[in-house]
Amino acid sequence: MTLATLKEGERARLVHVSGDDALKHHLGALGFVAGTVVRVVGASYGNMILAVHESRIAVNEATARKIEIEAV
Repeated sequence: MTLATLKEGERARLVHVSGDDALKHHLGALGFVAGTVVRVVGASYGNMILAVHESRIAVNEATARKIEIEAV
């Protein structure tokens, strides 16, 4: 299951980020690492707004499809 499948208000634990090294490094620097729990705060214009730790981060749908999750 990927992050793109979540709806507003749902939470999930990150399992794996696929994609090129630059994307993995960038997302890792933002807190998207295995074991992190994220919550979907909202969606706007094809972007998902996520609560990650104490931050709000927007990712586009293509990126959300590269982030594997599991239910919490």
